[in-house]
Amino acid sequence: MATVGIDLGTTASAIARVEDGKPVTIPIQGNVTTPSAVNYSENEITVGREAVYANSADTVFSVKRFVGTKEKFCDRNPVEISADILSFLKKNAEENIGERIDSAVITVPAHFSDLQRTATKQAASVAGIKVLRLINEPTAAAVAFGLDRRDSGIFAVYDFGGGTFDFSVLRLTDGIFQVMATGGDNYLGGDDIDNAIVDYNLNLLGLSSSDVGNFAKLTAKFLKEHLLDLPEIRKNCGDREFCLSPDVLRNILKKFLDRSLQIADRVLKDAGIGAKDLSGVVLVGGMTKLKPVKDEIRRHFSVKIFDNINPEEAVALGAAVYADSLTSKNKNILLIDVVSLTLGVETLGGGTDKIIYRNTPIPVAEKREYTTCQDNQTGMKFHIIQGERPVADECRSLARFELSGIPPMPVGMPRIVLNFSVDVNGLLSVSAREKRTGISQSIIVDPSSGLSGEEMTAILKKAAENQKEDSILARNITIKIESERMIKFWESIIGEIPPSAREIAKIEFEQLKNALKSEQYQDAVFHKKSLENVFGPFLDDIINSHLSGKSIGSRLY
Repeated sequence: MATVGIDLGTTASAIARVEDGKPVTIPIQGNVTTPSAVNYSENEITVGREAVYANSADTVFSVKRFVGTKEKFCDRNPVEISADILSFLKKNAEENIGERIDSAVITVPAHFSDLQRTATKQAASVAGIKVLRLINEPTAAAVAFGLDRRDSGIFAVYDFGGGTFDFSVLRLTDGIFQVMATGGDNYLGGDDIDNAIVDYNLNLLGLSSSDVGNFAKLTAKFLKEHLLDLPEIRKNCGDREFCLSPDVLRNILKKFLDRSLQIADRVLKDAGIGAKDLSGVVLVGGMTKLKPVKDEIRRHFSVKIFDNINPEEAVALGAAVYADSLTSKNKNILLIDVVSLTLGVETLGGGTDKIIYRNTPIPVAEKREYTTCQDNQTGMKFHIIQGERPVADECRSLARFELSGIPPMPVGMPRIVLNFSVDVNGLLSVSAREKRTGISQSIIVDPSSGLSGEEMTAILKKAAENQKEDSILARNITIKIESERMIKFWESIIGEIPPSAREIAKIEFEQLKNALKSEQYQDAVFHKKSLENVFGPFLDDIINSHLSGKSIGSRLY
């Protein structure tokens, strides 16, 4: 039985193993990478290069961008299509090495959500592969470049692949990798640049996409990869000719590189460091082989560049090393990844209670204690959300579940403990338990409504853009919830304060309710404080009276 590392990529995938203590890529049909393409025409499934050149509407490309969603292609969901790619890799690798492959470490983008990670694991299960661990692609790349053999340092991994971009900052201390911060974009990659090259040539020739057929993108990819230091390169696309020069490529690349570097700078800021604090930048992904890309990275970071391994193999090689360390115990590599987006629950009034924060090292477990908001409440509904905003509607909904069967008790008496747990694969499980009775319920988040990388990037960007407004909104939600809770309490005891105070309280009640209704929260704070001043002098006596079971009305007035 063999254990391998698999890089399940957006546009290309690779599989590797450790042989004689060294990681090596297992060639598939003579190549170190295989296109992540599947063709479903004529009731026959073909994968890889054969699928790419099928030139058919029944070929699915870049399905990784849709992992964890409900999208369907050729009547199949992304899990099924990913499983077909994994099955192809497994079968061909087994033929190559003459051994059966039963387990693997599989890599995922660092910014993949819990739902996307779960869907990836499901695809592996369908393909008959036991997942030893899901690890982040940047971390795997760092291992491949041998950074685990260094004493210490802070390294960035710039991963510009065919379909996605990732940037991660890792701290290395005595062979232990800890991800400090990560970010990325599932819709930024070589695919987008190929499309831009196609558009350039179509505009140059005055043509539309229908004039050149489905091979236009393959022609653009060829031009991009073979330009090198040539003054210009040309290639036929059907009966037309496409061309590309260094200046044109640099102009096309500019906006994509700018986007990648904006993400990188934001991640560095999240990590609390600057480029000058880095010990080096690791280059991963096919796009980093392009000279203009490499030159811009050197200019932007001004630190040592690690590029001595084929960037298209690095992730699979690192996964293989880690897989070997888990099974043979020959190495002692400890990888500490992080939660990609904040996890929490919706609170009364539509707010959020953040339970596990973004960039928290995993595995991690956190808990919160809640109680009922009504007398004799026998159930409590939980809405699990993911995101950085203080309002639940502005976050991503992950799941809903209910803890039922709570014995009727006065408001505030039940004690419900909500446990959040993220495992080493970055997968979330949630459980709720009522402490007095032991009644419990649990859930593992369903990946059927996953979060795309584009949505994740948008979530983080929107959170940053709205930070000031969000803090105000969060404060207003708190004011509203606290005011409504106190109104309910004060109205229940208004008959136990003197008549003169009672008349003042009634006026303040009306004004407070009007302020809340019209969302005048500063006024609400003023009237809430006024009511606190009205009731405050009598609260101790009222509480003591209730505890002793006696009325204090005659003693107060």
